[in-house]
Amino acid sequence: MNRLALGALAAALAAGLGTAAPVPKDASKPDPTPDLKVAFDTAARAVKAEKWPGEEDERLLKNTARVVFERALKAAALKPRALPVDYEKLTKLNVAGEYAGNPLNNNFLIAGTVARGSARDSVIFASGHVQLTIVENCVIVAPSVRVSTAYNCVIVSGENLKLLSARRRPNGGEGSVLVSGKWIRATTLDGAVCHVIAPGTDPSPDDPKGAVAGAKYFAIQATRGEGSIFLNEPAAAKLTLTKEATHLPPKFPLVK
Repeated sequence: MNRLALGALAAALAAGLGTAAPVPKDASKPDPTPDLKVAFDTAARAVKAEKWPGEEDERLLKNTARVVFERALKAAALKPRALPVDYEKLTKLNVAGEYAGNPLNNNFLIAGTVARGSARDSVIFASGHVQLTIVENCVIVAPSVRVSTAYNCVIVSGENLKLLSARRRPNGGEGSVLVSGKWIRATTLDGAVCHVIAPGTDPSPDDPKGAVAGAKYFAIQATRGEGSIFLNEPAAAKLTLTKEATHLPPKFPLVK
């Protein structure tokens, strides 16, 4: 190769290097620990204003759910996977003080409370209570949550999470990720990843009233826990019937 060709090649390489995209600032910095109070306050502001939050607040809500989900899978030693719903494919509903309308299907809802119904392939952020029947492929973040049956959901409750069951669909369906501030109460937990942020021994709002004096309460109580992973010490959970249940207290905070 002659000197002229070598010079042209060197100039081309230099030009290519000069136009390389800069590395984003803090690109390798880990996500901060999500703060549920901040997420609930963000939802509450949107409800009070009766309008969809700005881009920054919407990103905060989305990242809260994503980071809790990713950290729960990591703590449970499970392979990373995508959230069960794609934000980009959802229809945003009007912000509501109370939602008690049609079943949610491919919707993104921010509300004060969600009073009834079912949800599929949807996202709910609430500043108050959420009560639903069957939820599938959903993300739900609220101070208090009660559902009958959850399939492949991410549910983050600030205080109390009550389910009849969290189940896997047959033929390889994924289990749900369930995180709550103080209590998880369920009849059946099938393939779920469960975590209570601040385990205690006081009764939950759903525990029977008038229990015998000295009765012991647990942060996680379930009748059946099959193939589930509990991200708390064994002493925090009471499982009447278990099969292949695992306890893996996390070495890092999932959420605060």
